[in-house]
Amino acid sequence: MSGLKTDADIYLINLENVAWLCGLSDKLVFTNLVIDESSRFKDASTKRFKALKKHLKGFLRRLILTGTPTPQGVADLWSQVGILDLGQRLETSLTRFRDKYLEPDQMNRHTRVVYSWKPKLGADLQIQEKISDICYSLKAEDYLQLPELTKLYHSIEIDKNVRIKYEQLRKDMVAEIGKEKITAPTAAALANKLLQFTSGAVYNEDGEAQEVHRSKLEYLESIMEESSSPTLVFYHFKHSLQRLRLTFPQAVVLDDDNIEAWRRGEIRMLLAHPQSGGIGLNLQCNVGETAQTVWYDLPWSSENYIQANARIYRQGQEKPVIIHHLTVSKSIDEQVVKVLDGKINLQDALLNSLNFALV
Repeated sequence: MSGLKTDADIYLINLENVAWLCGLSDKLVFTNLVIDESSRFKDASTKRFKALKKHLKGFLRRLILTGTPTPQGVADLWSQVGILDLGQRLETSLTRFRDKYLEPDQMNRHTRVVYSWKPKLGADLQIQEKISDICYSLKAEDYLQLPELTKLYHSIEIDKNVRIKYEQLRKDMVAEIGKEKITAPTAAALANKLLQFTSGAVYNEDGEAQEVHRSKLEYLESIMEESSSPTLVFYHFKHSLQRLRLTFPQAVVLDDDNIEAWRRGEIRMLLAHPQSGGIGLNLQCNVGETAQTVWYDLPWSSENYIQANARIYRQGQEKPVIIHHLTVSKSIDEQVVKVLDGKINLQDALLNSLNFALV
C-alpha cells in the first residue's frame, strides 16, 4: 500500500496481487498497462483476469509480452488479445469466440461437458489474420547471438521386477509396493502416479513416499561424473527433491539469495521447481565449458518447460547449453516428451500411456 502513495513514473506489481490492486478502487489512476508473461492471463475464469477486465477501458494504452502466447493452443489467445482490444478482434465473450473458431475436442458423452477445445479447420489462419495488426513476434535466434543448444534424451532401463510393478499399476490402477497398496481411482490420478513411479517413488494414501527404484538417480550421478559443469536440475515431486538432496548432499535449492552464487559457478548442482524457477529469473552460467540443465521429473506443461529452459538459454549466456531429459523407457515419460516436442497433444499422450502397452 505504501508504494502506491509514492510519486513515481512506473509502478510494479506481481501477479498474485493484481486482484487486490484492482479491488482497491472502482477506477485505477494509471495511464498505461504493461503485462509481462501475459500467458498467465490466458484463463478467463481466474480472479486476476476478472478483476483486471473491469479496469481495462481506463488505460490509455495496453501492452502485453510473452514468450509462450499459446501453450495449450489458440484458445489461450482470447483473453490475452481481449486485454489489448477489449474483444474487437476475437469476439467480446469466450462463448462467441468458441462458437466461431473452436469445436469440442474431449467431451463427456453423457453430460456433454467439454473438457478441451480444438480449432476448427482453417481457424488458426483466421485468428492470425485478425490479430496481425496488433501483434509483433520476434525470435531470439534472429536477433540475439545465442550459443549452441543441444537436447539429449536419455532412455533409462528399470529392473524387471520394477517393470512388472509399473505395468500392474498401469493396467489395474493398483499395485503392491513394499507393504503398501497404491491405488489410482481415476485416469488423471493414474497418470500422476505413473509419473511418480518413473521418478522413483510413489505416494501412498497417507502422503508418504514409497521408493520403487533409483534408476534416474543413478543416471544423474553418471551425468555429473562425466561433466564438471554447473548443473541446473528441475524436479516436480517433493519426494524427488528429498531423494535428490539425499543422493547429492552438495546440491542447493534455488532461492533469491543464491542466484548470484550459481552464476559465479560456486554451486555445482542447483535444484529448482519449474513453476518457481521458470519465469523471470536470469540463471545464465558461463563458468564451465557448458551449462547443463537436467529434467529429472518431466512436466506435462509445455509452457513451464519452455519458460524453465529459457532461464539459462537466454541473452547473456555465452557457453553452449545442454538440456538432458531423463526418461524411463517404455513408460509414460516417453509420451510426455512427445507433448513437449509438439508431436502429440496432451489428450493423445494420456490415452497412449494409460490404455496401451508401450512396447
